[in-house]
Amino acid sequence: MTDPFSRPARPWDLYNKNLGRVEETIAKERMELCRACPNYIALTHQCTECGCLMNLKTKLPNAACPIGKWDQVKVGYTE
Repeated sequence: MTDPFSRPARPWDLYNKNLGRVEETIAKERMELCRACPNYIALTHQCTECGCLMNLKTKLPNAACPIGKWDQVKVGYTE
């Protein structure tokens, strides 16, 4: 399997138990940035730039904001 940090996050990464998740504080910081962004749709927790559900995407370590407000966080990965 390829390194998940070498490519953009994908929706099915949420089901990858080997990938792990970011710390709760990082997920909250990311979500705060998203909520303040004009591309965020509060009703659906969705980003108009990437179409992702941000309440889920902010927890993925290999995810990044499409307009550069936050980036990937390296965590342990096992195959």
